Amino acid sequence: MLNHGDDTMMRSTGFTLVEMMIAVVIMAILLAVGMPGFQAFIQNTQIRTAADSMQAGLNLARAEALRRNARVSLWVVSGIDATCVQSNTGNSWVVSFTDPAARCGAAASDSAAPGLIQARSGSDGSSGVNVTALTGADAASSCITFNGFGGVETTCTGGASPLARISFVSAAAPATTRALEVHVTPGGAIRMCDPNAADGTPTRC
Repeated sequence: MLNHGDDTMMRSTGFTLVEMMIAVVIMAILLAVGMPGFQAFIQNTQIRTAADSMQAGLNLARAEALRRNARVSLWVVSGIDATCVQSNTGNSWVVSFTDPAARCGAAASDSAAPGLIQARSGSDGSSGVNVTALTGADAASSCITFNGFGGVETTCTGGASPLARISFVSAAAPATTRALEVHVTPGGAIRMCDPNAADGTPTRC
């Protein structure tokens, strides 16, 4: 049988309502302080995912052009379904022989138009990113064509001027996150860089 002293000891080991409220307030403060940093981390991760994906698509298009000794293009598109169109602000891409408009969801094929090799949706981990593809003269462009030597053709399959750089910026917080760009030289070199890096650093665009 418990005596009065034992009962007092048991009651003293629990949380009081006041202590619990203090713990909740402290937790709320810690979350409020850490949330902006966590949000920036998520946004920077989305930017990097989008840039990595586009760089991978460009490398794939160039590698396939070299392997096949043929013209292979990357197209920046609005999505990868039957309603897709070329868009220099699209966050999806298609690697194919010809313009994949309205056929971005087609099965991979060397013979059936558009000769699709691979496609990637921008909703896969990078939906919160604004993408802009431009020519070397800063005009809008949504395509680039590599030849059998790995270089960039002066016009895309279809006649448009090829893109030379693609920028990736957070849609929610462009001023507090790290923007990235992917550049392509006429010779076919593909490089990711930071337009806001300090002068003289290897990562600066």
